[in-house]
Amino acid sequence: MYDALVAVAYGFLLPGIAVLHVRHAAVRQSGAILGTIAGAAVATVGLAGSANIDVRPASLFVLGMWWWTIGKLWAETGVMPRTFGIVTMVLGLCAFAFVPLEAFSATFIAVMPRSLADALAQPYFSAAHLVLGLWLLALAWTFARAPGAAEPAR
Repeated sequence: MYDALVAVAYGFLLPGIAVLHVRHAAVRQSGAILGTIAGAAVATVGLAGSANIDVRPASLFVLGMWWWTIGKLWAETGVMPRTFGIVTMVLGLCAFAFVPLEAFSATFIAVMPRSLADALAQPYFSAAHLVLGLWLLALAWTFARAPGAAEPAR
């Protein structure tokens, strides 16, 4: 059941990425392209990371790249709420910070005192899934507040 839900959830990222591309392209082509590519990578690499533990650091990296890119674009241009952009940038930095923790957690845990190892042995990838889900709900709420704003003014 988990695998089916993850597959559907990552697939549903794509329409949101498409809507964001239209909004981003109206203000900055380079950010629109990078945001769309990174968003598509989140969907594909994230799905792979759900099935293969070795791909999880890469999944966190592309998530950080996507969040940093679109958050920076929003904070600088106001194409989406600037505060939401800043929060998204911070989430991107957090995802980047989790990459080495996810990649080297077995090594870290082996050399740390037991209490510290237990504290750091958290499932960073699962935490990222939870935060991504909450972030997507906030994004959907932002879209719902401004229906029809996906298309730039002509």
